[in-house]
Amino acid sequence: MTAIGRIGCSLNRRATMAKNNKASSASSAIDRKSIANDLKDQGNALMTKGDHQQALKLYTRAIHEDESNPVLYTNRAAAYFSAKKYADSLKDAEKAIALDAKWWKAYKRKAMALCHLKRFDDAIAAFEAGLAIAKDEEDLTKGLEFAKACLEQSQHLYVLPKQNMMARLDGVPCFYVADAQGQPFFVTYEDGQQICTFYFEYSEAQSTLEWIQQQNPGLADAANIVPVSLSQALFLAQDTQSNQYVEELQAIMLGGSFPLAFQFRPELKQVEFAIERLKSMPPEETEGEKSEDAQPEEELTVENFNGIPVFQAKGLTLLQDNNQYVPLFLARHDLESSWEQLQEMGIGEIPPTCEIDVGTLEDVLKRMAQSTTGEFDSIIFVPNSHMRQHVKDDFPMDELTKSQKNPQPFQAAKAIKMAGGSTEDVRKAVVKELAKNTDKTKYMEVLLRHNIPVSVASKDAPTPKEVNAPN
Repeated sequence: MTAIGRIGCSLNRRATMAKNNKASSASSAIDRKSIANDLKDQGNALMTKGDHQQALKLYTRAIHEDESNPVLYTNRAAAYFSAKKYADSLKDAEKAIALDAKWWKAYKRKAMALCHLKRFDDAIAAFEAGLAIAKDEEDLTKGLEFAKACLEQSQHLYVLPKQNMMARLDGVPCFYVADAQGQPFFVTYEDGQQICTFYFEYSEAQSTLEWIQQQNPGLADAANIVPVSLSQALFLAQDTQSNQYVEELQAIMLGGSFPLAFQFRPELKQVEFAIERLKSMPPEETEGEKSEDAQPEEELTVENFNGIPVFQAKGLTLLQDNNQYVPLFLARHDLESSWEQLQEMGIGEIPPTCEIDVGTLEDVLKRMAQSTTGEFDSIIFVPNSHMRQHVKDDFPMDELTKSQKNPQPFQAAKAIKMAGGSTEDVRKAVVKELAKNTDKTKYMEVLLRHNIPVSVASKDAPTPKEVNAPN
């Protein structure tokens, strides 16, 4: 055979081998896709049974066999979502979109993960992108409504400072209606929402208790009104709000039940005075002229007043242990009474007229949480004296957990007595504690009479203007 003939045969053999290799590779790819599809089906079956962890493993194996399949990533995103691993769910959804920008379920998975990461603007954009591809998909439509609702709700979330600052509300009582075990009663409203209310007016709690007893005669002896510190109530409401996103998502998108919620109902008199005071104040100056198309502001009423009102007298500060404190009152009558008595006694530099600023407790707490300068270290909260009449002397007590929040006074003196110390040593310990908590007898009388805290840790106090309650 000639050289040319040998070369021709060699080329033919190589071509045949290449063709066989290509066919083999194609067959192998088909086999891997088939394996991936089988693993996906097994994972789907486990997801139906609620076994998210095992489904995750199967989807991961499927992706290893077929890395270019966007459906596998959206399925694993769903498994991550069910396992509450929202960041991982988002990552898989974005990978699916990168593989197939027209796969609408990838946008749904992405948006749902973003909702639970509280990135509501991004979630809305993802739902809208999905609807641009599949405008008739009901899941995307409902999801978009939910994301918009969450965005609006997020603007009203409780933002609370740290525990040590929230402790300033330990002595402020509010009330809720509970069963024999101390668990809150939730009233179901027409829209299915179940709400427990914390009351700032004891008579309103009584009215709710009587209504519950009328509706459920068997609970007449078991139901009762329980006091709880405002700090504990706010923490409970905050925790409930944090969990509400997941439950509302199930209610809206999966047809689940509505979540439980807590609300606060301030004393009507205080809300009415707050509105009266706010309406009497001059409007805030704004830069530039108002647009002709600008909508008129809604008139402030009892129905649309949002928050727990707090009151501050401009220029009123309290001196304690050489520190200045700025009191925020939860009741107007306590502020005015304290002002009058301190002015009569001539203690400190009290302005001649009582000019009252009005804000909301929620806004003050939010600013306390966000502050990095210590400007709110001098703030103390003064409970409504009418509310204090309905709690025991040893309040605050965390009624939800039955644990004492604050120690009893004169612990050092009691310890000395139990250890066999002399009467003189016990007397000195008592005097030392009294001296630590008071400067002047008359001043202390006013503070105690109005339940104004007298032992609050504070750094250098800012001027009253720096800590005025917000308008």
